[in-house]
Amino acid sequence: MQCFWTLESDPNAPIPENYFLMADSCPEIIFQYNEGFRAYSAQSARIRFQHSISDKFVVGKKVGFFGVRLYPHAVNQLLNMPANEVVNHVFDFSELFRQGGSDLADQVYSAAGAPERIARVSDYLAKRASGKKMDPVKYIVDQVITHKGSVDIPSMQYESGLSVKQFERRFKAITGFPPKYFTRIVRFQAVKDSYALGRYASMTSLAYACNYYDQPHFNREFKEFSGVQPLQYFKRADQENNSFQKVDKDIRNAAKQRQFDGYLPCGWFV
Repeated sequence: MQCFWTLESDPNAPIPENYFLMADSCPEIIFQYNEGFRAYSAQSARIRFQHSISDKFVVGKKVGFFGVRLYPHAVNQLLNMPANEVVNHVFDFSELFRQGGSDLADQVYSAAGAPERIARVSDYLAKRASGKKMDPVKYIVDQVITHKGSVDIPSMQYESGLSVKQFERRFKAITGFPPKYFTRIVRFQAVKDSYALGRYASMTSLAYACNYYDQPHFNREFKEFSGVQPLQYFKRADQENNSFQKVDKDIRNAAKQRQFDGYLPCGWFV
């Protein structure tokens, strides 16, 4: 588990009409306990797998979400299936996790608050993943994420001792995507993180800092994974003032929760 997050609407503040989903290298479990997205029932739980597409969701009159952000290898570890079989898909949580998933969702809906939800979900996922062996290629995937997509894939493949086909097959089973395509998505996500951490004089300086060839290359790839031009997105991100809690998986009490202002890691509200 990377982190937990919560998002609840303020009854005294206006609600955005739409949510735009962007490409994401990581799967996520989302528990919706208020109206949230109109495409789903008021109370619903689903797992959104890693994806390369952008999409739009209409937002209800109020919002209540509890999210669990996972690492790419979680698909293998929790479901014992190759990630490339479910990439770009969303499934009902109980459809994949059966009665255990349905019971967990009920516990999340009825929980008193975020700390109880975290405890319930952590315990369930830890037991589900217990004893599962990981493909060593997982550690190569970790390096891609750590270096924000700026890696030499041929060198990694050579050092793994695997043939090109073996490496790509096992890499896709963990991430859902071919190695080079996965690095592009990771780099795209790193752009958003880099912008949030520090101001850049221009989009060009941001593009070079994230290892894009030039501004047109940056614009083209950002739009491919987000559906909008980078300037349009970052102007909106600067205006956003939606507060949500990002909670570390090792948190012990609510007092240690860190407050974040802005937008969710995999999308934005408009």
